Amino acid sequence: MPDELDPARLTDFAHRLGEHPRRRIDQRVLWSAFAASFPGRPQGPEERRWLLAALEHLAAGGFVRLPSPRGYRWDRTVGVAIPTSVDLIRNSAPVPNGLWRTFPWHPRLQWIADLPYVSGDQEQFLRKVHEGLVQGWFCTPTPLKYRSLQLTGDEKKLRRMMKTKLFGPGHLDLELLGCAADVVPLAWESISESSSVIIFENAGPFVIARTVLTEMSEPPYGMVAYGGGAGFELSVRHLLTIRRPVERIDYVGDLDWDGLRIALGARNAAKKVGLPDIHPAEGLHQAMLEASRRFGRPLGWPFLSLPDGRRKPEASLLAFLPDKIRSNVATILQAGNRIPEEVLGPEELRSVWLQQEFAK
Repeated sequence: MPDELDPARLTDFAHRLGEHPRRRIDQRVLWSAFAASFPGRPQGPEERRWLLAALEHLAAGGFVRLPSPRGYRWDRTVGVAIPTSVDLIRNSAPVPNGLWRTFPWHPRLQWIADLPYVSGDQEQFLRKVHEGLVQGWFCTPTPLKYRSLQLTGDEKKLRRMMKTKLFGPGHLDLELLGCAADVVPLAWESISESSSVIIFENAGPFVIARTVLTEMSEPPYGMVAYGGGAGFELSVRHLLTIRRPVERIDYVGDLDWDGLRIALGARNAAKKVGLPDIHPAEGLHQAMLEASRRFGRPLGWPFLSLPDGRRKPEASLLAFLPDKIRSNVATILQAGNRIPEEVLGPEELRSVWLQQEFAK
């Protein structure tokens, strides 16, 4: 933020925007309010930089919401891009007369008095945090949504608050508020006493694998689990709670960009909590390629990405796959196609696992 953006003028700017009768504030109103609040502003490209910095500061404070940086609501015609409109967040008017500066905050909240401005909504939230610290609410970790209800009356609001200036180094964090880490349950079933587990992204292949593995005299895995798509990045931590050793984790999912993001995201999450590295399930991705050819789709099926282009290919995601199939998969994905995990039927799974058994 430019040093010249005085906190008092930023507060005035927030007040002016807060008086707008509609939620969406267009560029004309933005410029008018900015000009009134910053009469000494520079002109030309530097003026645009000031306006953008002021809006970013208000967005960090939870007063307005900027449009998506890749969206169409931006004026990119001259120099610094500025939004053509912003959305006013309800209950975001700054507290008048700096009342937050005179409140006797808990010692862990003394930084609040130094904030340039605080909205009424934020001040109400901070007073509940103060009460919680005084009363000892945060000594026992509880789920984030419970804590959100306790502090805001809305189970989702605390997560939104986490995106504002109230959270960060030296301010609030989840540890201070006694929020337990979200651990999504992982559906799994025991096959044998082995400490290895195979996890499938989707429910259908999980059900088939469970049947095939239970029919084998010497199954290659002791457990089979259902990752639940993108939720696997959170549920992988559930393996720490199942009261049996887990020494190897294999994973198989859709061969598309999203499936690879899930795999690498779960691998990173597992590493952070001390779980074994997540490997691509031996032989199964190769079996998916072969099954796709038998279905008459050697280059897979067209993948319909989101219209706003948010799901962009990232070649680095291919690093999860075994070296010997990486180039083949890259060709399919870069053509805009994919291979769903559901091409793995009972015969495909049985064939791969029996070959591994005979190879021992």
